[in-house]
Amino acid sequence: MRRVLGGWAVPVTLALLVGCGDAPPPVHVAPVRMAPVEAPDPVPPTREAGRLSSDVRPIHYDVALDVDPRKERFHGTVVVELDVRAKTFHVVLHGRDVAIARASATVGGASNAASVTTRAASGGKDHEEIVLSFARALLPGEPASLTLDYDAPFAADLSGLYRVKSGEAWSAYTDFEPTDARRMMPCFDEPAFKAPFDVRVTVPSGMIAVANAPEASRAKATTGDGTTFRFATTKPLPTYLLALAVGDFDVREGATSPVPLRVISLKGKGDLAQLALDTAAGVTQVLEGYLKVKFPFPKLDLVAVPEFASGAMENAGLITFREEALLVDPKRVATRARRSLATLMAHEVAHQWFGDLVTAEWWNDLWLNEAMATWLQSRTVSAWQPQLGTRHDLVSGGLWVMDQDGLASARAVRQPVRTAAEAREAFDGITYTKGAAILGMLEGWVGAATFQTALHDYLEANAYKSVTAAALFGTLDTASRKNVTEVAESFLDRPGVPLVTAHLECEPGRWHVELQQEAWRPLGSTAADTQQTWSHPICVRAEGRKEPVCTLLAGGAPSMVAGTGRCPGWVMPNDGATGYFRVTEAGPELAALARAVPSQDAADRLAFVSNAWAAVRAGAIGPEQLLKMLPAFDKETERVVVEAVIGDLGGLSDTVVDDDVRPQFRTYVAARLARHKAALGWTPMAKEKEEDERTLLRRTVLYAMADLAGDPTTLREADAIAQAWLKDPASVDPDVAPIAVDLASRGANAERLTALRDMAKRAKTPQDRIVAVRAMAGFDDAALLERALDVFLTDELKPSEGTYLIGSAAGRKATRPILARWMESRWDRLRAKLPGQLSGGLVFAAGLSCTRAEKEAAAAFFTPRAAGIEGAARALATSLESASLCAELRTRGSAATSKALRGKVGAP
Repeated sequence: MRRVLGGWAVPVTLALLVGCGDAPPPVHVAPVRMAPVEAPDPVPPTREAGRLSSDVRPIHYDVALDVDPRKERFHGTVVVELDVRAKTFHVVLHGRDVAIARASATVGGASNAASVTTRAASGGKDHEEIVLSFARALLPGEPASLTLDYDAPFAADLSGLYRVKSGEAWSAYTDFEPTDARRMMPCFDEPAFKAPFDVRVTVPSGMIAVANAPEASRAKATTGDGTTFRFATTKPLPTYLLALAVGDFDVREGATSPVPLRVISLKGKGDLAQLALDTAAGVTQVLEGYLKVKFPFPKLDLVAVPEFASGAMENAGLITFREEALLVDPKRVATRARRSLATLMAHEVAHQWFGDLVTAEWWNDLWLNEAMATWLQSRTVSAWQPQLGTRHDLVSGGLWVMDQDGLASARAVRQPVRTAAEAREAFDGITYTKGAAILGMLEGWVGAATFQTALHDYLEANAYKSVTAAALFGTLDTASRKNVTEVAESFLDRPGVPLVTAHLECEPGRWHVELQQEAWRPLGSTAADTQQTWSHPICVRAEGRKEPVCTLLAGGAPSMVAGTGRCPGWVMPNDGATGYFRVTEAGPELAALARAVPSQDAADRLAFVSNAWAAVRAGAIGPEQLLKMLPAFDKETERVVVEAVIGDLGGLSDTVVDDDVRPQFRTYVAARLARHKAALGWTPMAKEKEEDERTLLRRTVLYAMADLAGDPTTLREADAIAQAWLKDPASVDPDVAPIAVDLASRGANAERLTALRDMAKRAKTPQDRIVAVRAMAGFDDAALLERALDVFLTDELKPSEGTYLIGSAAGRKATRPILARWMESRWDRLRAKLPGQLSGGLVFAAGLSCTRAEKEAAAAFFTPRAAGIEGAARALATSLESASLCAELRTRGSAATSKALRGKVGAP
């Protein structure tokens, strides 16, 4: 399903630029309505489960649309063939903001006029249900269909069918997930109702239309000056995967095997399509080979959308992407852009099997679609282009999301969904990343070959159907002869992270490790002590042993693994970091492991560094102990481990480092990273092909040297490069430019802001524009940063570009307070800039503080305002809780940190 590109902020309160709707409109009465009829039975009430009745089901749609993006409204006629399973005088389906001119049913060849009303669904605010009432009942076994003529406005919040103006050119696009197909047409807008679609679209002369299925024909419109495009009948689809794009487009064709590929972009941008075509061909071939199931649709179009709320959307046979994510200058492509495109493409193409071919029956199993695509993306890219460094993404992602999962406000991966707002809330790290980590744990337990076979069997057995996750778990149970269902459900149906405590005991000639489990909780957590437990496999590796000893920690019951021979000096309680749990050991055992871990596998080193910071957050060790451990990694060479170390340093900086010891902390950081900066420099080594891992690490190290170490040399070097880039972007390495231009803003003046705004306007590629927009958020001066943020409220920046400007300001400790004050003072203007669902992410600003007083002030401001944004309550709760936890850690840990830093801990 939709994949979010980038984010608003670094803290776990990260919120997407996707929210919920405004207050409901009054009940709509159709412009043309038949005389009231006296139905023999009452109108059925809304259903508490938030689902339509299955007594009437769609079996085929015929959709005719008249779409002119230059106008404010569009017109349509939809004919829905029905499977009527019980006698009824009423049909309830979905529609939002659609004005129905005529509605009728054809039953047994006879027309049956409908009376039309609308209402809110159970638990909802907007009117999203249409009730059709008939004088003659619809009976089981009789051929029946609905015909609805209507018109509707193009949506204003980048959802449903919406239009975009680029320069003087208008175009239109769809984005339906999870419940916005109803904004384009009346329909049964639930994932269980899969049906084939016949679509025809009439567009202005000079424009073209593309849709899910291949174009079958195009002809002059029967009325007016336009063209009617007809498309082949689709495979059975849920409504949220239907897609359409209309505009004056470039169409660039790519490989025809394993599936015909095209990139669709605005006129004049087709020259930037080749990397996307090559990437799609590569990842599709890998996925077909792994799943051993052919690509499920007859073609694949990749559509570059100039204004898009999320990163991409996996519509069947027509994937939509944010323009800057898909279109890349082949002559100046940055490594990070190639890597991002590869993982994003792999994710969305994987959805063509998981989500499109086999669909979740209801939104509570949305996690399976997203988790499977996330799990597949890193392994697919690693198999296709291993140099892009994705092989540890699953481990690092799982460790990252544990911070979010440990909150009292965290939700379960699989939770009840009763409203459209609850369906929208499911698009977060818990769904994507925790879900993927659980799948990775299951694969490690049952074995890679067994897991692969089970996925193939699941896809073959459920092709073009909507099913629950039980179908996959049942297949895994059978293939592995293990109770996969029990293990999976212990993680899926409750929030939280297990904490496994490992204690080594030795006696002559033998040893054992006692394992106990509890919930991991950070300092200050208000989560109830429910004594919750999980069932999960665990593998312990001991010093001197080549293979780990594995067991199943069932239901939280204490367990033990044992071995013979001399007492090991250390044990690794989560070998390979494949299990979804935190680990801790007693002080001496942890110290022994800290000394040994630099010589272990990269995944184990990564997990150790992450678990050390988690132990600080939980109060198991003090921050001063972490400061003593980190120098052991000064010679680390693996990118993901160095990034984890820098992540720990950033966490310390954000929470427990007081301003009066900031100079000592900067010296400490410089001691950890100076070796890396010297080895990497600013640019690739002369006459050598730079390794992608080095290029990716350079970015992280240079940012840390500037923002954490406050290194003046790094900032001077950045400014010199930025000045060259502002004169000629092509003169600077595309991997270096985003770092240097941003860092150069730290101490720059108002002239630099003017230069960046000018560059954003005249940039020749989407990537150059993003570099300029991000750098606008880089100023340390409060007044200048506020001026830069005010640019977002003008027409210079698109709503979706808030991800780059506001998100960058939220990512730095120095600018978060300035951003928070700015957002509060511009709240009404921000809501106007981000209408409807786009405003839901604004409440993340409540989590930017790290003192109790600031948190209480944020709660007082945001609580009444969030109440007016459907679906914002959970995001606000998460943001405020994160602020509280930060304040608690600061209170408990800053004194010990200051003492350690004054004592020159970790000095070279």
